[in-house]
Amino acid sequence: MTTHLPPHTISAGPEAGLASPHTPTECPLCRAQGAAFAFSKNGYDLFRCPDCDFLFVHPYPDAATLRAFYETTYRGASANFYPKASSRRWRALWRSLQFLPYVWRKDVLDFGCGGGFMAEAFSRLGARAAGLDISQNSIAYAKRHFPQATFYCEDSTTFRQRGLTFDFVFSSEVLEHVAGPNEFMQTLAAITRPNGFVYISAPDIGHPAVPQDLPSWTDICPPEHLQFFNHRNLCLIFERYGFTLHKTMKSRTPAHSVIFRRKSS
Repeated sequence: MTTHLPPHTISAGPEAGLASPHTPTECPLCRAQGAAFAFSKNGYDLFRCPDCDFLFVHPYPDAATLRAFYETTYRGASANFYPKASSRRWRALWRSLQFLPYVWRKDVLDFGCGGGFMAEAFSRLGARAAGLDISQNSIAYAKRHFPQATFYCEDSTTFRQRGLTFDFVFSSEVLEHVAGPNEFMQTLAAITRPNGFVYISAPDIGHPAVPQDLPSWTDICPPEHLQFFNHRNLCLIFERYGFTLHKTMKSRTPAHSVIFRRKSS
């Protein structure tokens, strides 16, 4: 697996190779100094850390901007409608089967649950399932259609203050959306029980299928996607917050599919 971005993939436009007018900044993942401007896309600047290869939008959009993007307009959902709901429900059911040993008779959270399809699927497998999302419309849909699960509409900081903990936390296509890795990781560390498990799916910038012309990669789409991990730096941030790598699932597409285990102490 590639752990470093080839130099020719982090420049775009005729200015490639010229001195960047952007001031280097601190890497929000490893805290190394000197994260340098890589390229711009959709009006946002992306920087890359020379130490850990973390690629991230800098500066991150503020909380108000992200809240406005996700709370009421994301995916066009409402209490009575969710795009492709029927197919999402069936895909969630089939996908959930691979996690049966982790969820049966367990307390389970879908962190970034959208319309609640995975939480509903886990409840069908015998889990005591809950879902968390900041999208008001998505949670309204989930509550109306999947009453067997419990749903929360709030940000991660508010949620972790509830003091709830879980045996298994499922988080698919969420990590790339958040403004920085640390708030997300603090919540995971607080809500995952000792010896519990976390499943993470997110774009994998180190995957061989990522195009060499990195700015053309469709997964780089700020302000929706804000940060990009390879396998090495994903494990690095999880290790820092008290997790160990438990299982890596192969993916033909450029996506992480990884289970981490919370250390017992």
